[in-house]
Amino acid sequence: MGQKGIFAWAAILALVLMAASPAVGVLAAEGSTNTTSSEETSSVQYDLSINTTKGGSVTKPGEGVFPYDEGVAADLVAAPDAGYRFVEWTGDVGTIADVDAASTNITMNGNYSITPSFVGVGAGDVGIKAGDWIKITYMITGLPAGQRYAEWLKLEFLSVEGTNATARATLGISDGTEQTGSGPLDVVSGGGIPELPGIVVSANLTTGDSVPIAGYGNATIEGEATGIYAGAERTVVYASLSQNETQLTYYWDKLTGVMVGKSSISPSITATARATETNMWGATTAGWPRWPWIVVGVAAVAAGLAILFTRRRRTGQARVS
Repeated sequence: MGQKGIFAWAAILALVLMAASPAVGVLAAEGSTNTTSSEETSSVQYDLSINTTKGGSVTKPGEGVFPYDEGVAADLVAAPDAGYRFVEWTGDVGTIADVDAASTNITMNGNYSITPSFVGVGAGDVGIKAGDWIKITYMITGLPAGQRYAEWLKLEFLSVEGTNATARATLGISDGTEQTGSGPLDVVSGGGIPELPGIVVSANLTTGDSVPIAGYGNATIEGEATGIYAGAERTVVYASLSQNETQLTYYWDKLTGVMVGKSSISPSITATARATETNMWGATTAGWPRWPWIVVGVAAVAAGLAILFTRRRRTGQARVS
C-alpha cells in the first residue's frame, strides 16, 4: 500500500480504546541480614540525586537524594507545570533508558545526579519536538463483515524545524499487517498531509481561538476539559465541525497540540479514537478508565474521501484506497 493509501486508512478509520496501564518499574531489592549465622550481608548501594528546575518537577521518585541497590532500574517520571513541556534529562544520563522521555528509568551502576529540563510553551507555539510519538487506538462499527480496518495508529515526529514537522504514521490493520508512510506538515497553518487533518495543532490554544483543519476550513476552540489520555490526566481543548453529513469532534492535548481523541458521526459508520500510549508525558494512573466506550462515526476528511463514503453507502461495501 502506498503512502496515499496509508494516510487514507488513517483518515477514514477512527476508533476508541481506553488508556493503557503504565509501565511497572523494577523495585529496589532490600539487603538482608542472616541472624542465624550472625554474618551480615548487604548489597552495594548508590545515591540518585534528583535536582529541581523551573517549569516542572519529578513525581517519581521525587526530588532529593534516593538510595538504590546496585543494578536496580529506578523509575523516573517528570511532570511539566502548566505552560511548559518536558524536553530531556540532563546530568549523569549514561544509563537512562530514554533521555527524551518524561517517563523512563535509570540503571543504578554508580552515584548519579540528574535534572529534568522543561521549556515554556506559549499560545500558538509548536508544542512537539523531534522524537515525540503517540499511539492512538481505534474502535469502529458499521463496516461490512470481513472488511479490514485500522486498529491503531502510531504517529512519530521525525523532525521539527520552526512550525514544520516530518511525521511518520504506522497503522496496525485488523488482519495483523502494518502499513507505514511519512510526510511533511505545518503545525500552525494545518498544511501538509491532507489525509491526517488536525493531527497536531498549535500549543496552548484557548476558547475562541481558530484552528485550521485541512479539508474543512477553520474550527473554533469551544472549551477545555480534563481526562485520562495515554495513562495521565491531561487538559485538552476541543472543537466540533460538520461536513457531508458527518459530525466531527477533535480533542487536542493543550500543552503539546497533539490530537488525543476524535469522535465522528456519519450515516453509515461509527467510530472513535483515543490516545493510549506516548513518550511525551508520564503515565500516572493504572488500569482502565471508568467511562463507557463511546461509539461514534468516522467521516471523510477531504472531498475525495467524501466521494468514497458515498460510493460505499451505495454499494454496501467499505473500500479503503
